[in-house]
Amino acid sequence: MNHFITATYRFFFSSDFAMGVKMALGIFIPVAILYCFNIPLEILMIAGYGSLTMSIADQTGTLKHKRNEMFGTFIAIVLITLLFIFQTPGLHPLKIISLSAISFVVAFIYAFRVKFIALGFIVGFTALLAASNTAASPLVYLAYFCFGAIFYFSFSMIVTKVFERYIIRQNLSGIYFHLSHYLKALSKCYRQNVDIEKEFKNFINSQTELLEELQGMRDLLFRLDYENDHHLNQMINELLLLVETREIATIPLQDFMVIRENYPNSDLQIFFRDSFSKAGSNLEEMGMYSLRAGDMLKRLGFKAELRALEYELELLRRQDLEGEALDAYQIVANHFRKVWSLSRNLERIRSFLVDDIELEGTFPRHKLKKFLSHSYWSNDYITKNLTLKSPVMRFAIRSSMAMFFALTLVSMTDFLSHGFWIAFTLLSLMRPGFSLTKERSRNRIIGTIIGCLIGGLLISLEISTLGLLTILFISVILNNGLIRIHNPLSVTFTTVYVLILLNISKDLTTLQGFSVSLERIIDTIIAAVIALGFSHVLPSWEKVNLPKLIHTARENLYAVMLEIEKWKISKIAEDDADLKLALRTAQASIVSLSNSLERMKDEPVKNRQHNISEINDELIEMQSIFSQLSYLSGLLETLDTDQIEEFNEIFQLIKLRMNPDIHEKRSNLTRFMMLELKPLIWLVEPK
Repeated sequence: MNHFITATYRFFFSSDFAMGVKMALGIFIPVAILYCFNIPLEILMIAGYGSLTMSIADQTGTLKHKRNEMFGTFIAIVLITLLFIFQTPGLHPLKIISLSAISFVVAFIYAFRVKFIALGFIVGFTALLAASNTAASPLVYLAYFCFGAIFYFSFSMIVTKVFERYIIRQNLSGIYFHLSHYLKALSKCYRQNVDIEKEFKNFINSQTELLEELQGMRDLLFRLDYENDHHLNQMINELLLLVETREIATIPLQDFMVIRENYPNSDLQIFFRDSFSKAGSNLEEMGMYSLRAGDMLKRLGFKAELRALEYELELLRRQDLEGEALDAYQIVANHFRKVWSLSRNLERIRSFLVDDIELEGTFPRHKLKKFLSHSYWSNDYITKNLTLKSPVMRFAIRSSMAMFFALTLVSMTDFLSHGFWIAFTLLSLMRPGFSLTKERSRNRIIGTIIGCLIGGLLISLEISTLGLLTILFISVILNNGLIRIHNPLSVTFTTVYVLILLNISKDLTTLQGFSVSLERIIDTIIAAVIALGFSHVLPSWEKVNLPKLIHTARENLYAVMLEIEKWKISKIAEDDADLKLALRTAQASIVSLSNSLERMKDEPVKNRQHNISEINDELIEMQSIFSQLSYLSGLLETLDTDQIEEFNEIFQLIKLRMNPDIHEKRSNLTRFMMLELKPLIWLVEPK
């Protein structure tokens, strides 16, 4: 209960809630302006659709990128509206074929980059809105739709400019909470009586959203003019410390296995568990403080754990350890150093938040730019995917076929009065993979049923128009605010505001209210059945993607070794910027593999041609290799490898063993294991 209260309190200070409020205001203000001029409700809704469509394109980013993205979106929705608004009313064959073709285009660009997911949905959504218009003439529809879209565009630009620094701070604060979740997942791995492989897999999975948020913050902060702004420069240093904190807390599964075997139910496990758990709690407190929603801790309180760990290690050191016992001691000593480094990093982060410290300088822009993500359009994307073997082409074909089937079904039945909602729902449900479509369909059905029960009751009660508008406004805020946090709950509020919006001027009885709700539930179930059914047409199962993802992860881990060589052996690289970039890329590829494996578990058993257990073992081994490479790179920061005997020779042997090309040519070779990195680490590890 306390966790729920804390999470709810935190939500109202989060960037998600702020974005929900911003979107709701941007959608409702143009409607309110037109309402003052006694514009009919049907026309008001058209303006609301325009602002709603532009709100979907309102993604976190710099002012320049947001302006370009939203302007490009506006041009796209105007062109799509012109394409469909002048077609004759009703679902005739030409309109069905046109909408199906648009669905093909939407699905084809969906997989290009993250930003194109929103653009693709907007294009399809706008086409369906224009095609289903019966409330106004084409020119009137276009005029009011554009008014709503232009208003939201302008409103978003003004709000982003005025509150730019606070928006950045809100998004940066979100990193604290994701990193806290990451550390708490790690702390559970120290428990003796848990399924360690399951907990370690949960630890790997906890990285997915964290890595996405970290990259989003890099794209936001590193593109700004931080060199002449003390506060922005401070936030960049803060972000880099948070990134470093995540890198510190990368530990291989084998370490936990050794600790469990050599120190079962020991104080060492308890102290390590409490240290990482406390670090997670500290980060939550710092995140709340950075939002001015809580007080900063007077002290972080790691002294007790650090002293206790030092005492335990000292007792072990006096035992003249050798063999496996010495190896186990070195592992716990390494974990102690991680806890110490973690506490030092958190203290530094705390100083950024509490004290307005003077920074010595700024990070060179050319180095930080290496870590930005880009979305350049390439003709290669089209040419490479113009084949039935391409998952992109297969997804585009089955999406268009599903839309064609849905619209044909609507045109042949009495669903026509509200049947376009089947198409709207289908557009939001269709995803490239079966498991994603299944997950979204499940969430959509659950959210719709709950939302219909609530919405049906609200529209049948004698609530004033002002009261319904208030509920509508709150529902839009929560729908947009919860979309990244709790999808079924977001869908619930979506359903509530759609039902109110479509029936706000009607005087319905309780029976009629729930009858309207039942229609919406039926529409959703039909759309879900169509989406899941067509997922089996030219399917893209995860078994196709997994071999490529495994190969990519191996290549990226090997690339880390190459960057270490350039930096410390060949002396080609002037610093470790490219090495850190290689580490980030390797981590992202491991997480992508983990996500694909999780999705495959949700697919029909008959469509799995891979041994999940074997892939899971390799995934865990890759994560362990990554953690050791990350640890090795940290050890090498202040060392000159030329002065370490045998380092270069052992490094070359290990690099040769890691080379994925050799493993592909010689299938009889055993796969590279994390333990093979140990000799290299022992050479540079503090004694």
